[in-house]
Amino acid sequence: MHLISPKAIEVDPRECQGHKFKAYVLRFFSPPNKATCPKRKFWFSMYYTMAHVFPFMNTLIYWGVLVPTGHGGFTAPSISHGHSPANNATVLYDPDKGLFEEDSIKSFSILNVWTITTVIAIIEIGFLNSIRRQTPVVGHTFGVMLCSGAYLVWDAIGKLATGHSGLFFLDPALMGDVPETVAATCVAFVALSPGFFSYMYGLIAMRETMTATHSSR
Repeated sequence: MHLISPKAIEVDPRECQGHKFKAYVLRFFSPPNKATCPKRKFWFSMYYTMAHVFPFMNTLIYWGVLVPTGHGGFTAPSISHGHSPANNATVLYDPDKGLFEEDSIKSFSILNVWTITTVIAIIEIGFLNSIRRQTPVVGHTFGVMLCSGAYLVWDAIGKLATGHSGLFFLDPALMGDVPETVAATCVAFVALSPGFFSYMYGLIAMRETMTATHSSR
């Protein structure tokens, strides 16, 4: 949103309610135009930070934990062997399976949710914005951990409402009736978030260094 309306957005009282609502939404999601409101700068920075930290965490949890343990819904493609009329062994490939041993919609969903969002986040940080490194770092670190804890609460509410959990370690079918293990994984989830914030912070610092070096030549 901050790429769409980086300038000041004024609400025209003469416009219809639809235009007013659009202006209010754009103003809320756009970065502060002046440095006169530290709180608004911080909250926008937190919104921007979490929009990148969560995709990084999702990608690591899926490809680093769920897939190796066989719980990610991802099946590596298998190559079956058949025999041609001349009794020569041939390799059979099912084009309906696509890249994975899954149908095309499921393959697209896996790549989009667990991989493409992270790729977009990295490209956005490196090439599509001029956001500077977050300050204060301590405030953002605690904010990231707080948002991660709030996400656990939100997931628990979703589990009660739908019967399905968005996180594997909150699913009794996978973790069993072991509350100590669930508590430990929840702590690890929250403790992992500052590491991804550090990764994002490093990417922004690298972009700032590269652009500063280029502009100084």
